[in-house]
Amino acid sequence: NGAFLAFLPLPADGVWRLRARRGGEEVEHAAAYRVPATGAADSVVREVFPAPRAGTVTGGADTLATGSDAIPARPTPGGTYRWFLPRGARVAVVERRGDQYRVQLDPATAAWVSRESVALDDGAPPAAAPLGAVTVRPAAEWVDVRVSARHAPFLVEADSAGLHLTVHGATPGGAPAAPGDALLTAVLASAAGPAATRLDLLLARPVWGYKAFYEADGTLVLRVRRPPAIDPANPLRGIRIVVDPGHPPAGTIGPTGFTEAEANLAIALPLAELLRQRGAEVHLTRTQNVEVALGERTALAVRTDAHLLVSVHNNAFGEGVNPFRGHGTGTYYFHPLSAGLARALQGEIVRVTGIPDQGARVSNLALARPTWMPSALTESLFMLIPEQEAALRDPAFARRLAEAHARGIEVFLTAVLSPES
Repeated sequence: NGAFLAFLPLPADGVWRLRARRGGEEVEHAAAYRVPATGAADSVVREVFPAPRAGTVTGGADTLATGSDAIPARPTPGGTYRWFLPRGARVAVVERRGDQYRVQLDPATAAWVSRESVALDDGAPPAAAPLGAVTVRPAAEWVDVRVSARHAPFLVEADSAGLHLTVHGATPGGAPAAPGDALLTAVLASAAGPAATRLDLLLARPVWGYKAFYEADGTLVLRVRRPPAIDPANPLRGIRIVVDPGHPPAGTIGPTGFTEAEANLAIALPLAELLRQRGAEVHLTRTQNVEVALGERTALAVRTDAHLLVSVHNNAFGEGVNPFRGHGTGTYYFHPLSAGLARALQGEIVRVTGIPDQGARVSNLALARPTWMPSALTESLFMLIPEQEAALRDPAFARRLAEAHARGIEVFLTAVLSPES
């Protein structure tokens, strides 16, 4: 089809001179490239406050559920996201650096947040105090663990044992209430530093999802989601799934002009059809080539109370990556509760693509960050490699990829029924 791919060193003068000949015809073209300039490090405004200032998170939303609604905080100015702070969280602001604030979560823990998301208040930040009452309130679809935390910042972590909630600026208080629920087997409290308390929520089942939010009086609610009922004879029956054909906006373009948005949709539409045929309830974030914001895609998954979110993508290369060595099939997740879904999808998709297996890996992607359900983002092929773009143009091959995605979801749900496998 005339497409080709080359990986060339940058000429000394930054200009490639291309020449094409056919018979007696010859055409030349000069292609220039300049490395983008970066701002000087000493141009960043820095200010260390003489005394910590009280700050309140005013940006984002008031619930941690989609992974993109709360305000991310990082251990370093350019580090990966670690904390997610809902609107109303109260922090001690100690430094301004450019468009970020350094906030002291407790005497041993600092984080960096966006300045535009935090309003400085008059007066000093609240002093550390014992954590208030910890109570458990079961409901049909979830279990609430309620902590009298005075809008304190917090960190939620998940592993095979359950959920672990660290409340910063709070020393251990009274004993947590007995769980009184089949899903939540124990709530244990311990010190997590000079002024931080850790609550370990031990679960009888692997973590399926959670939300975290403040009530008006500063009570922190960690809502632990109950896993769905899975039919052993047909694991997909009754499962609510959001399928996201990634992009637009943005997305890459193949060498013959085939867009990633088109390629993703060509996989997602038959995937939704296959899942529905097997009894799943499927919601698509788009069915045509129209722009849908990232936040709206994850919000749809929470709004429909989806059990799973799968975002379908195809990959592109970063600056300076050798395409002949750097390509492969990969699947991405962010929270540990989504690792099993990502691995199951990766295992099935790579059998179809037949290119290098890049594995299931952690990546800070908006469609992989939701906490209310397992979510994963697949990157089946690389749009910029001519042969792979041509394969994605083939409806039969796109359907094979859709079938692989469907099998991966089914493999994951079957493994939930038999966790020892």
